[in-house]
Order: sequence, then C-alpha cells, then structure tokens
Amino acid sequence: MPELIANKLSIPRLLSQVMLDESPAAIEWSACGRWLAAATTSGVVHLIRTDTGLQQTAWVAHEDGALTIRWHPTLPLLASSGKDGHVRLWLIASEQPSVLTADVKLTDDPANSWIEHLSWRPDGGQLAAACGKKICLLARDGSRENEYTFPGGTVGALCWRPKGSQLAAAGYGGIRIYNVLDPRSRPQDLHWKGSLLSLNWSPDAQVIAAGCQDNTVHFWRLPLIRDAMMSGFAYKPLQLSWSNNSRWLLTGGSSQLILWPFDKKGPEGRKPVSIDFHQEAICAISVTSSGQKIATGCRAGLVAIWNQIGDTSPSMVAHLDSRAEHLAWSPHKSTKLLATASRYGTLSLWEAAA
Repeated sequence: MPELIANKLSIPRLLSQVMLDESPAAIEWSACGRWLAAATTSGVVHLIRTDTGLQQTAWVAHEDGALTIRWHPTLPLLASSGKDGHVRLWLIASEQPSVLTADVKLTDDPANSWIEHLSWRPDGGQLAAACGKKICLLARDGSRENEYTFPGGTVGALCWRPKGSQLAAAGYGGIRIYNVLDPRSRPQDLHWKGSLLSLNWSPDAQVIAAGCQDNTVHFWRLPLIRDAMMSGFAYKPLQLSWSNNSRWLLTGGSSQLILWPFDKKGPEGRKPVSIDFHQEAICAISVTSSGQKIATGCRAGLVAIWNQIGDTSPSMVAHLDSRAEHLAWSPHKSTKLLATASRYGTLSLWEAAA
C-alpha cells in the first residue's frame, strides 16, 4: 500500500545536483542560507552556492577523511573535523571561497584521534569538540579556552542547551552537563546504565533525549531530573528531532515515523503516533525551523515530505539513487528548499512547494 501511495504523489522540483567525490559524512546549510556545505569520507569539503545550485569550490579539509562539519550560527565560518585529530576553521567568502583561519590539533594519539562531534554554542561564542573522552572548548579564532574529561569514556554525542551556556555530553553511563561560563561549577550528571549514541535538547530546554545502544530512547525532564524510557525500535534510534514548540519528538529507528507526545501529560504510559509509509527503516529526519514541514528518508532511498507534523501521509516524495544519508532544510522559516545526500554521493537541492 505505501508503494501505491508513493507512486501517486507529486515530486518536488529538482533544482540542481552535484556529484560528490565520495559518500557524504555530513551536510549543513550556512545560517544565512547562501551556502550548503558537504563533507565526504575522503576528507573533501564541497561548497554549493544555493542561489545557483552550482559548486563554488571544493578542497581537501582532512586528508585521512572528514567526519563532520558545523557552520557558525551567525558568521560565514565553517568548522570541520576528521580522523586526523584536527579541528579546522574556514572563512567562506565569494572572493576567496575557503580561507583556513585556524588549525587545532586536539590529540597526538593515533589510536584515538577521531573527532566525530562538533557543536557551536547557540550564541556562537565557543565551539565544542569531542575527541575520545576529551571535550575541548575553542574560541572563534581557534584558541583553547577549556577542557573537560567525560567520565564514561568516549563521548557519543554533544548538545548545547537552547539559548544557553550549558553543554551536554553523552556516552556510556549517561549524560554530563557542564556550565561553560563557570568552569569551577560542579557538572550535573544524568545517570543511566548503558551507552548513549545521540542527543537532542527540546527547544524549551525542559527535556533532553538520547538514543541508546540497546535500541531505546531515554529522556530526562529538567530540572526535576525525572527520567523514562521509550522502546520498541528495530534499529538504534540515532535520529531525534523536536518540533519547534517542543510538543513532539520525532524518532528514527524503524520503518514507521514515530511521534512521541510531550504535552502536559507526556509520553509516559501512552502510545506514540505511528505512521506507516516507508518500507524500510527511517535513517534521516529534518524539520523546518518553523516546524511546518518535515522530511524523512529511509534506507531504500525514498524521501517523504510532510506538510505538517501529524499528517497521516506525505504530500510529496523523491527517489534517491541509494540510501538517504542526510536531509537538511534551508534555515529560512518559510523555506521550500530541501537538500538531500545519498550514500552514493549525490547531493540534490529540491523545491518542495505544496
């Protein structure tokens, strides 16, 4: 039945396609929406001008392979990290497409040099980078400002408190929350016996959710630190996306699009909203900044575009040439632009106008 529905749905307008040199490790829009950056497993960063859909430039950022990229929340400054233990900052401008402004080596240990997690503080004041069990705070010029050691070993995820200065790190044993403005303050620990692999703070900062190694989602209500667990996933629920009003938590980890209600009653003791459409497991989710549209992508390469959270069927579908690795809406609130990246390295820009 989902296949029959998909065949009858309209297709978003394909604006442009760029073939990356390798499988994508990450894609992300600049805060102004002018550029779309994609980093590949070979270490190359591709920069796309979104007004033309053309590749502006590409350069080798990490010779041993890139792992992630993050745009500064207000400046044309792109942070990249890779398997080489380096964090690099690149200034992006039309005249000189990529200028290296800082190169920071976080470790000399070749056995523990992967930097998979980067996250800018919401106001852009600091960049957090996790390498093994070490978390470094870097200024915009790349200078080191502070360093923490995560007690549970390797850091599995980083997430800042929305509009705040608290940094959450997840891994084995739970979550540790640091107040970066007061390095002498005691961090807050949210204990859980297991390994946490993903992390997302609700926009209202009242709930922090984590995807777990044992195919569950664990969450804590703050500041009371009441915790609960949501189970029943076929795969590890690495995809955690909140609606902009914090009412719904959208999760991957199964072929169903699952929406957990976080209203006054909460999800405890209630069944989530489960929507059947994808034939294979959802492995990418993106919500527009306005919360009006969502996109979901599955292992079969089918991307579904939903007009609003709670719709029982999507309004549009796009078929990729392989698994949907990454989805990202343009940051503008009224956006209709969706970027998709497939496992085979096809980066596409779509106009999803209902």
